[in-house]
Amino acid sequence: MILGYLGAGALLAGLVMGGFSALLSFWAGWRDADVFIQVGRRAFYAAAAMTAIAALLLEVALLTHDFSLAYVAEHTDLSTPIPLVAAGFYGGQEGSLLYWTLILGVLGSASLVASARIGARVAAYAAGILALILSFFLFVLAVVASPFDLLSITPPDGLGLNPVLRDGGMLIHPPVVLAGFASFAIPFAFACAALLAGRVDAAWIRHTRRFALLAWSLQSAGLLLGMWWAYHVLGWGGYWSWDPVENVALMPWLATTAFLHSSQVQETRGRLRTWNFGLAILAFLLVVFGTFIVRSGVVPSVHTFAISAIGPWFFAFLFACIVFATALVAFRAGGARVHVEPAPAVSREGAFVLQNLLLIGVIAVVFWGTILPLVSGMLGAERVVGTAYYERAAGPIFVAILALMAVGPLLPWRHAGRASLRALRWPSATACVVLVGLLLVGVRSVPALLAFPLAAGPAATVFTMYGRAFKNPRTILRKRRRYGAYLAHLGLVVVVAGLGSSCSGRTTPTSSPPCGSATRPWSPRVPPTQVSAARP
Repeated sequence: MILGYLGAGALLAGLVMGGFSALLSFWAGWRDADVFIQVGRRAFYAAAAMTAIAALLLEVALLTHDFSLAYVAEHTDLSTPIPLVAAGFYGGQEGSLLYWTLILGVLGSASLVASARIGARVAAYAAGILALILSFFLFVLAVVASPFDLLSITPPDGLGLNPVLRDGGMLIHPPVVLAGFASFAIPFAFACAALLAGRVDAAWIRHTRRFALLAWSLQSAGLLLGMWWAYHVLGWGGYWSWDPVENVALMPWLATTAFLHSSQVQETRGRLRTWNFGLAILAFLLVVFGTFIVRSGVVPSVHTFAISAIGPWFFAFLFACIVFATALVAFRAGGARVHVEPAPAVSREGAFVLQNLLLIGVIAVVFWGTILPLVSGMLGAERVVGTAYYERAAGPIFVAILALMAVGPLLPWRHAGRASLRALRWPSATACVVLVGLLLVGVRSVPALLAFPLAAGPAATVFTMYGRAFKNPRTILRKRRRYGAYLAHLGLVVVVAGLGSSCSGRTTPTSSPPCGSATRPWSPRVPPTQVSAARP
């Protein structure tokens, strides 16, 4: 019982320090006062420390089976193995929010420690924005949905984790996904801070790139682990079925993918500044939107939590973030526009712009498919969006993106000449050879005939670029960011090939659904008994 009081006290103390940090940081940014900048930053560190103490106390309560806490009684029991007892920390709504807040505090502190070279005002405003976000989460945890609520009568045993979550995937998938969602707050905070401070150069991008890469990497791993976990649990290849919660995890990843590409254009060519502000902000707004969808239950999904008082608070937070970000971009991003001649269409910069447009197109398609049941229900005629919609609407865009991955890296930054265009013969020829080879060996599966040639083109481009670089190995070290990105392309190629192979070469029982669909209309990954792990 004492752990409950201590944990609740730590959350309240963190809330007070977070609010104090926000006030001081915004004042310091406005007045450019170095003393207040340091005090506000230290107050943020204190709020993060209080969050860490609360997280530690909850974990201790779980491991010691302190069933006087309602959260412990609901998510553990005496028969649960110790690793899964520890994983119960993020197995429910309140605990997963605390885990998210913990990661936000840790990464926010790290970003502020490393912000010495970005400028005092930008760092101050970033600290204020991060403190506001942290304070919101602490408010929800302390007032609305506390993991330290006490039971009037302590039961002898708890209910335990849902049977579906008693799996090794519970130890890796949910914490990676939740950490990824928390990471998106860092680029958002520094993008908004740069706009507030009037710093539209690439300094904020250079500072937040590592955090954007961390968010992208964690989200990539989370999506893949989720697909693996579904495949592993069900065994029929149900790795994806466009469930609303899967969609809201995908959209921030797409936005950050676009941001990482367009930020390279700004650093290299000084262009796409407004794009970068917008994409960094959009990624976090999509995270908040996804959190509202998951934690309010307004859109049916097996991944959502039970309806609770959290939903309206996240809707209000989402609305406030949209208003704040929109006003910033509308009134402060004008200085980011560079009045220069448009980039040639057939160039690497043109390929980046086209790729961003395609990625935004996918986000729009997925967003509309996610909210359509809600919108149509409000209009009195609820419509259900199935897999066919996403395949028809987003499928061609994904095909274009993969084709662009094969072409873009081979183009120069300026207008492509004949020599550059001749280099395109390698990915084109490779894709054609793979397609012909598949037909000759008797493959008639449409997914395979699409996936393998589309994967072969970008793979050929990656090997071509590395082949050129090996003539002068120092080039790889000097331009390691570029060649690291090519490895990411290669990883996506492997995923595409794997999906195509899974869809075409798998033997399934006659009762199993087609590839990528669900065993039942309501079950995209696991049976409908799944509860609150792996959620934003």
